[in-house]
Amino acid sequence: MTPLAAEEEAMSEVTRATITASPTRRRWRVGVAPLGWRVGVALLLGWTALVAAPHAARAQVRGLITGPGETAFPIAVTDLQGGGGEAGRLFGATLTRNLDLSGLFRVLDPGSFNGGGGGPEDVDFGSWASMGARLLVTGRISSGGGDVTVEARLFDVAERRQLGGKRYSGSSRDVRRMANRFADEILLQLTGEAGPFDSRVAFISTRSGRFKELYVMNLDGSDLRQLTRNQTINLSPSWAPDARSLVFTSFKDGRPKLYEMDVTTGRERLIPTGPGMVMGASFSPDGREIAVTRGGGKGDSEIALVTPDGGAISRLTEGQAINVSPSFSPNGSQIVFCSGRTGSPQIYVMGTGGGQPRRLTSRGSYNTQPVWSPKGDKIAYTGRVDGRFQIFVVGADGGEPTQITSSRGDNVDPTWSPDGRYLIFSSTRAGKAQLYFSDARGVRQRQLITSPGSDSSPAWSSRLE
Repeated sequence: MTPLAAEEEAMSEVTRATITASPTRRRWRVGVAPLGWRVGVALLLGWTALVAAPHAARAQVRGLITGPGETAFPIAVTDLQGGGGEAGRLFGATLTRNLDLSGLFRVLDPGSFNGGGGGPEDVDFGSWASMGARLLVTGRISSGGGDVTVEARLFDVAERRQLGGKRYSGSSRDVRRMANRFADEILLQLTGEAGPFDSRVAFISTRSGRFKELYVMNLDGSDLRQLTRNQTINLSPSWAPDARSLVFTSFKDGRPKLYEMDVTTGRERLIPTGPGMVMGASFSPDGREIAVTRGGGKGDSEIALVTPDGGAISRLTEGQAINVSPSFSPNGSQIVFCSGRTGSPQIYVMGTGGGQPRRLTSRGSYNTQPVWSPKGDKIAYTGRVDGRFQIFVVGADGGEPTQITSSRGDNVDPTWSPDGRYLIFSSTRAGKAQLYFSDARGVRQRQLITSPGSDSSPAWSSRLE
């Protein structure tokens, strides 16, 4: 994707900005027997603030929207003025999908209205209110010389105010990205926190045949790319904090080893991790450490910290138990992991400097695949209920877990969105494994994409900004 020129304008004041990113995650594919555990772009985007709406005006709506599953605000998304052909339609379709997926909005049928003005003076707020719109998105698009410029604005219809606006410039290939960024901006204006749509999802799939290959895509399923073509088993992708590279486990040399791949260039390198087979890994939030799961010689496994170049730091777990699936807390001071030290797989938390692990889960006889929320307050994991695997969320300090899924089939491999409001997981509820999207309470769940193969082990990147 072509980097976009960036500038920010607040009324007559113009400033320039360059934006960076960050998250963490990893995954381990659950087995069926109690302890038969099997291991299982960033780019610069240009944006321009069209209006710096007064904070008091933004607050009229902000705070009313608290999270997915609450009141869905009716919002109208108009066609972009100025034409734009396919680019204009793509922007509107992508934005509409994102807003609907968020669970925060009820997007009005575009057949019930026509067009929309560019600025506050052009908007007939009374007519929009009579159509049932509480919020309104209008915009303009222009193109020339291969470049596209989109100006998008968000209005509070009831308050007859513009809440915000952005101008994006880039090539026609960047239009989806522009829509993703504006969806994030809408959530920022209305909830105080940017949305998760300008991000990427890595996953393992058999869509190209019987082998498990590594893929990456945008959240809306666009720009789907196959990263590995080694015709073997690849497992457990995990993003680097800057979302530019992934670590994953591959059997391409006959034994499971850890590799890092640059998602833009496809350049790949082996990360030496010391003795034992590698069964997954997770970056620390600052990218200076990687927590790896290494298999022992007696059927056990340990969790150790290494540097990205493979230098040893420390061994965190001791004893003959199986310890797998490490995931760092957002501040990097703790890890959550799965251990069979008490006889069945359970979730534990310990400091990255060592010490005695604290057991987090007490319900259920099989809990695994923990992953820490980017907000730090919750941990998602996979637990077995009545012979099926389901997704749970529990407070990072413990307490009663919330069961997110209850469908037939197995629901596994949870991964958090960069804003901590959503989860993606793999589910066999409709047959073969497919990726599903859910809010963190499980109120709204839907299939993310349709695959001709089986999709598993999703890993959600940080925002790409």
